[in-house]
Amino acid sequence: MIVRRGLLASFSRGLPALLSRGLPATLLAAPALAQQPALAPWPDRPITVVVPYAPAGATDIIARLMAPHLQTALGQPVVIENRGGAATRLGTEAVARARPDGNTLLLTAAPLAINVGLFPNLGYDPVRDFAPITMVMTNPQVLVVRPDGPADVAALLAAARQKPGGLNFGSAAPGSMGHLSMELLASRSGAALTHVAYRSSAAALTDLLSGTLDGMFDNPSTALPLVRDGKLRAIAFTGPTRSAAAPEVPTMVEQGFAGFTTLNWYGLFAPVGTPAPIIARLNAAATAALRRPEIVARLAADGTEATPGAPEVLGAWVAREVALWSALIRERGISAE
Repeated sequence: MIVRRGLLASFSRGLPALLSRGLPATLLAAPALAQQPALAPWPDRPITVVVPYAPAGATDIIARLMAPHLQTALGQPVVIENRGGAATRLGTEAVARARPDGNTLLLTAAPLAINVGLFPNLGYDPVRDFAPITMVMTNPQVLVVRPDGPADVAALLAAARQKPGGLNFGSAAPGSMGHLSMELLASRSGAALTHVAYRSSAAALTDLLSGTLDGMFDNPSTALPLVRDGKLRAIAFTGPTRSAAAPEVPTMVEQGFAGFTTLNWYGLFAPVGTPAPIIARLNAAATAALRRPEIVARLAADGTEATPGAPEVLGAWVAREVALWSALIRERGISAE
């Protein structure tokens, strides 16, 4: 048994509690607020939310869904700034170095924690250099194969052991959640699974449809439309419970992989040192936005769940993700190239 397996199982068991303990930050922060010195009125100018991705991706979409509601709650314009590049590092480092005054925020995803294992010389630390505001949303990965492919995970692994060279799995990029989910399955099963990196999920899905690939873990928002059209078969989800977007598909846990939980997650952060009263106001505004029925429904349609909560929940999550994925990256010799 590898050390990481125990860590992952422990993490999975604590996951529902972490998500469910999302008490309003205004309650948790009340004692701290009473001890804070008086602050100048805030916000007194537009707030910039840096998204370290190109426009139109999942992170950009949720940022733009939230922005008008944040603007109404805070009384200042909220500007979304796409600053992609270098596997999210450019935009992330820019926020880490910004003034901690609540006017520059970061809305990012799982690479914040994953990149620690991939890039030894990051210009920031995801735990020490950021003040968590709230988890925004999470979504599991879905394991998809061609319509004539294996019907479940056991059959897929049997095929991998029978085929010379094993099976080829694609992903949106090296070190992506889809790639790491594949490496975790290879580690847990001992089956031969070869990673084929692409520049996007769409490119990998195209090769899966054509027969070049044997399978892949992908986000439900991009894979499920093809499943519903009969072009792909979904054989497992990586969440702790079945997805409401496709409840007929069992989880990895149900198919014998205890603790196999891999989630794409998205969180809102400020630079470390941002005053606690500002964090509390941002948490309250973001939580209210994420609980709006139209946003909940929009996310659910893509197999994604809005998961707002206290800053402490997001902080604990990031720390666990750093430990989890750094261990797997070392074990499997995963490179960002």
